[in-house]
Amino acid sequence: MKLTVTIFLSLIILNPSFGQKASTLSGEQILENIEANYAGIQDYTVALDVAVDLERLKVPKMQATMFYKKPDKIQFKSEGFALLPKDGVGFTPGSLSSRFEVQNVEEKTNAGQFVLTMTLKNDKTKLRKAFVVVNASNWTVASITTPQFDGRQMNATFDYRRVEGHWLPATLNVTFSSDTTETEPTDPFGQMPSAVRSSQIPRKGSISVRYSEYRLNMGLTDEVFEQQDSPQK
Repeated sequence: MKLTVTIFLSLIILNPSFGQKASTLSGEQILENIEANYAGIQDYTVALDVAVDLERLKVPKMQATMFYKKPDKIQFKSEGFALLPKDGVGFTPGSLSSRFEVQNVEEKTNAGQFVLTMTLKNDKTKLRKAFVVVNASNWTVASITTPQFDGRQMNATFDYRRVEGHWLPATLNVTFSSDTTETEPTDPFGQMPSAVRSSQIPRKGSISVRYSEYRLNMGLTDEVFEQQDSPQK
């Protein structure tokens, strides 16, 4: 018995991936399960409370309203200047399969999760790959980590709540970290607001978002998304 326990502990220490195994589901099947959570949602609005703590940027706490319409229309309405990384705050799992290709799937059997290694189909961006952790219990994205080639990294973690039969984000916490002194900026979300100069894109810091007052399938028209945000100071 002691020998068995010793071997088990040795495997965990020597092999951090012990407890993970190749998934019985393909990456495409997992993405389909995630997207099924959004299948009945044609549009929604949600109130956002945003707190920003980024180097080089001093931004007060903000409130905004986000509008979403299938398949990929997103718009924000806010008073004053709003620093909102749209691809992050407006993240919708329904767009994963169109943007990413799954390279590898591991199953964390002890946590009920899958870890997907994904690459962007658009190779013009500097984002080489993303590691996406998926909760198998309700097919939601638990976290997204995007390491950069220069040592920088973005990590986004989500908590969810049930809204009219769908699991939708309740909170989002994003952290930016770096172990390099390189000055070349990078945009881990892929779409920082145009009002932010490239020299201002953060290397370290955090953004936290609280989502509330969801309103689903209100019949939003395309006109809601035609006027672009014009940040005001």
